[in-house]
Amino acid sequence: MILFAGVLYLLYRQVSGFDQKAWNSFALVNFGSLFLAIVLVFPNIWLAYKKWDVTLRSLEIKTTQRIKTQSFFAGIVTGLVTPNMLGNFLGRFYYFDKEYRGIITAFTMLSNFGQFLASMTFGAVSIFLLGELLVWKEADQVVYILLFGIVISYLIYFFIDNFLGRFKQFRFAGEFRRLLKKFRWFRTSILFLSFARFVIFTLQFSLMLNAFGVNWNLYLIAAIWQVYLLTMIAPSLFLGKVGIKESIALFVLSELGLNEVSILFSTTLIWFLNTVSPGLVGLIICRNRAE
Repeated sequence: MILFAGVLYLLYRQVSGFDQKAWNSFALVNFGSLFLAIVLVFPNIWLAYKKWDVTLRSLEIKTTQRIKTQSFFAGIVTGLVTPNMLGNFLGRFYYFDKEYRGIITAFTMLSNFGQFLASMTFGAVSIFLLGELLVWKEADQVVYILLFGIVISYLIYFFIDNFLGRFKQFRFAGEFRRLLKKFRWFRTSILFLSFARFVIFTLQFSLMLNAFGVNWNLYLIAAIWQVYLLTMIAPSLFLGKVGIKESIALFVLSELGLNEVSILFSTTLIWFLNTVSPGLVGLIICRNRAE
């Protein structure tokens, strides 16, 4: 709670520092971009659902379409109230027998890790394109640590089954390894879907900014990648990193001279569209297992 309160206080300080000119120049100038940004919510949710569908197929779990859908949205709801949205497995495994809960958790966490890799990869590309971290000039050592971390992360992602081979005497580790070996396409599919989702995130964010008068260009895209990189690394408590992303976006995109009000409004609206609205849908459609 101290971290969350600190972030909100920092955000308050940033907002209170906006000059009157920023407020006066804030306006919706491109309704088409706003509409497209809103429409992109649907392919974003569909790609997230496809990752869950791929997970269930890899686990050899046969279930109904209703259970697939409800467990998916239940995962969004529980993700909202857990740090870094990592608790999505809680809502998902609730709909399945206890014997599957451990393996569902493991595969869901691996799927989440795929999205982490997408953010890290595009963030690294951004640093090469721009030649620096926008919020940390001349931070060569930080960049090297980041690149080393990405390499290690990819090795863990694609070779974790080799590591699990050392623990074959444990039933859970053996089953996890067996499924990864049998469905070798799982990690590649998840990574592809994660990269596709990241492209959607990028388009959505850039379109939202463009709707409020920001010119669309490659420099903006690269800066957005750094926003997602730093947001992914930053710790959070709940509600999909509310306050965290807004603060980071203000720090990063202000370096481009963008209107601070446009940045804040765009990030808040995207948070509502991508995180809150699916969570509200989940609260409406999810039912008890017995129903």
